[in-house]
Amino acid sequence: MTLPNAEEQLAALHALSPTPEAVADRLRRELDAFEQVVREAEATWDRRMPDREWSPAQEAEHVILVNEGTARIVRLLLSDKPLREVPEQPGRIVNGRRLAPEGTEPGPGQPLSTLLDRHAAARALLVEFQPEPNPARTFYHPFLGRLDALDWLRMTTWHTRNHRKAMRAGLDRLKADGAGQPTAGQPQ
Repeated sequence: MTLPNAEEQLAALHALSPTPEAVADRLRRELDAFEQVVREAEATWDRRMPDREWSPAQEAEHVILVNEGTARIVRLLLSDKPLREVPEQPGRIVNGRRLAPEGTEPGPGQPLSTLLDRHAAARALLVEFQPEPNPARTFYHPFLGRLDALDWLRMTTWHTRNHRKAMRAGLDRLKADGAGQPTAGQPQ
């Protein structure tokens, strides 16, 4: 499978949410839907999902790490603080899959309550932002290039949606397969 290039991906994100209001609405809906799937994962919280590298706990932590980072970046882009240059390190792709950038890889799994608290805190920050497009203030994304605050919110909405859908499919497979799956990190 060939991944879309950065320009194609950004064009798709703009088509899905063309206005700041559409971005804000879609982001709220995706964050709420993600929380619902996370809550539904409690019974299989530490079980590696079929066709996934991670357990629901790890998948949730990764999404939350990305959302926490996005909130910090958007806050910086919307501030008057000077933007310092950071190395523009492209993201890694292995076997047609994007790998989690450094700092967004999950650990062995945190308790549901801890991740729900972190999700609520990140959600509160993300939904308060109402940026307009501003190509003069951007921050580098490892797969999409330089993004302004609005595009960072588009990206995190898309990212949350993709992981929510993958987690939903993984949970459905776990339920269908029963309890025969190994715990995340254990060999099959």
